[in-house]
Amino acid sequence: MPRGAHPLAYAMAKSPTSRSHSRVPVSCFLYYLGEGLVGTGKVCDLSVRGWRIDGDKPVTVGMKLTLRVFLPDQPKAIDVEGVTVKWVKERVFGLETLKLSAGAEARIQKFVESVLKSADSSRVA
Repeated sequence: MPRGAHPLAYAMAKSPTSRSHSRVPVSCFLYYLGEGLVGTGKVCDLSVRGWRIDGDKPVTVGMKLTLRVFLPDQPKAIDVEGVTVKWVKERVFGLETLKLSAGAEARIQKFVESVLKSADSSRVA
């Protein structure tokens, strides 16, 4: 690390982001199930491939979960299977989705695009 550099700024500059999909802030309810666990929580942000969750039941890195997500203004929940816990910090944890059904992927992608579009239009106005 260069002398006088802030450790966090240096780490961020050295490690390029691995996200290939747009992530948007959101606040919606979900259930998560896996390995004898049934939890509820809030989705804090999401993309087609990743989620940040604030949950009521502890999870561990590497755990496989199934989600039932209730996106805002959507009449039906979205079920997502085979989600992997990538990191945990107290009640908040990150998930990676490797495989989605075509229907779930389309609904999540449409939701993300609508949030991004409304954010763009509010910046212009």
